[in-house]
Parts: sequence; C-alpha cells; structure tokens
Amino acid sequence: MPAKSKAQFRFMQAVAHGGIKKPGLSEATAKEYVSGQTPKGLPEKKHDKHRGIAKKANELFRKGEK
Repeated sequence: MPAKSKAQFRFMQAVAHGGIKKPGLSEATAKEYVSGQTPKGLPEKKHDKHRGIAKKANELFRKGEK
C-alpha cells in the first residue's frame, strides 16, 4: 500500500527506524509499507474532503448572519 502524502511517508519512515513507537504498528510493518517508495510527487498532506465541505457550510452560515 503506497503512502498518500509526504507526511504519511515521513511518519512511517520514523516508525520503521525506531524514532516513534506506535501501539499496533510494528517496525517490520512500517518498513514493508515504505519499501521501494520515495516521497517525490506526493502532496505535503492529504486533504480531507469533509473539511472543505464544513468550511464552505460555515462560510454560508456566516453570510446569513450579517
């Protein structure tokens, strides 16, 4: 399973190299996850589509208040 963002890739690299301990995620699993991957071409962060919808709804709500 490839990483979806640079942030996710860096996190898995940190777990794979022992920098971060995460319950339920072993170093071996993290190493397998990032093996053969590079962060080139990945977005910095994966954007949450629901966050954009909530932001738009909030803007519309605030326009109605004025």
